[in-house]
Amino acid sequence: GINGRQVELIAEDGRCNGADAASAAQKLISINKVVAIHGGECSGETMAIAPIAEEARIVIISPASSHPDITNIGDFIFRDYPSDAIKTRAMANYFAEKDFDQISIITENADFTVGFRDALKKDVGEDSIVFDELVEPGTKDFRTLLARLKNIEFDVIVLNVNSPANIATLLKQAREQGLEQLAISHDLGDSIEIPKLIGEQAEGMQVINVPTLDKDSAFGQKFIANYGQPQANLAWAGYGNDVMGILINAITAAGTDGSAIRDYLYAMKPYEDGAIAKTHFDENGDVIGINYVLREIQNGEFVTVSEIDVE
Repeated sequence: GINGRQVELIAEDGRCNGADAASAAQKLISINKVVAIHGGECSGETMAIAPIAEEARIVIISPASSHPDITNIGDFIFRDYPSDAIKTRAMANYFAEKDFDQISIITENADFTVGFRDALKKDVGEDSIVFDELVEPGTKDFRTLLARLKNIEFDVIVLNVNSPANIATLLKQAREQGLEQLAISHDLGDSIEIPKLIGEQAEGMQVINVPTLDKDSAFGQKFIANYGQPQANLAWAGYGNDVMGILINAITAAGTDGSAIRDYLYAMKPYEDGAIAKTHFDENGDVIGINYVLREIQNGEFVTVSEIDVE
């Protein structure tokens, strides 16, 4: 507990969409009287609950939301996961290093993926985008789009859809169409589910993501002992763990007043007990202290290839 009082964690499901997340936040704040919110997860959740939290002066810390617009969304809104504005800069730097100047991208129409596309186009330059298509959420058949792509010269295809299963489907259909160019994705593609779903067709796919947590680390061993082998990048669990630790420290030091918790977070020193890194926050509530790596599927598993410059 904190200062002799028990900490109660009340769970609500935002379902990765704004409407459900907003309803959940209203309940947590108005009925449950929470003093802070761990979330949202998806960017659309965080963007929907931000005005509710701002009005109530309740701090939220997201462990996963990366849409660039979250940077300026409110004074009580924090995240310990980096903005796509940095992630796409890392991807653009990688493309420049490889002399990729003909880029194709297929995007699912969701807050996270659209924000990622817009930031990437800005970073690589509009002239470098030779194929840019938006599909409706949950699309399963990409064959018509891929048939058109076959008639275009390109260096790399960005698999910018909103779940590992959809990324696997898109990649499988691309390979079936004979498209052998490099396929690359982002954090949602960093999932062992993809090679499990499509086998050898996943070989060589790359992602640019935050570093994973080593399964042999203290956090990794504790996670596996309690929950079994991770099915995605273990870092996802690490970010959630760190948000909770940061909130506990903030409430211990500042009490339960929302403004006091907010002020503590802006002024806090790097979090020494983080599973991910010694993170802290900038003047916009964005995380400081996270870098990016290039990871690739090799022999059915993700391996880290190199660090990626974001400057």
